[in-house]
Amino acid sequence: MEYKPNVDAAFWLSREIFPAIVRRVPEARLLLVGHDTRHRLRPLADGRRIIATGSVADVAPLVGEAAVSVAPIRADSGTRIKILEALALGVPVVSTTLGAEGLDLVPGREIVLADAPEAFAESVVRLLTDRATRDAMGHAGRGAVARAYDWTGIETRLGDEARDWLAAPG
Repeated sequence: MEYKPNVDAAFWLSREIFPAIVRRVPEARLLLVGHDTRHRLRPLADGRRIIATGSVADVAPLVGEAAVSVAPIRADSGTRIKILEALALGVPVVSTTLGAEGLDLVPGREIVLADAPEAFAESVVRLLTDRATRDAMGHAGRGAVARAYDWTGIETRLGDEARDWLAAPG
């Protein structure tokens, strides 16, 4: 949470999206996970529904237990590692288009994309309340990460490309 677009995303999520989620799913909780030495997220956390964890040694247990992971990035660019980590754990992801930019994922099957607060909230609510859809998207997302981002797959694709290049005439 030292990266300004992540802080913006946390505020946008907490103030404009999460209240709409809680109206439909009152038991929903939001974990804001990340290093926050400047304590920017402190005003968002109520300790009950919204929890700012600060630094954690390993995000995998928190992400793996989540029903849905979100990436509401609205500005700048950066790595998409958080999305890939969640999908690799079988956790479905709702992201903005910018947040998932450059990832080889099929919207609506392997990831949900929503850019307006209402659409983002509705997408999260759907995944929280529809277990079959949540499970299907988590399974598809895990498969996509294994297919496109697993080291073995990357090595195979690079080897194929190198062989094609070496075999090309001229």
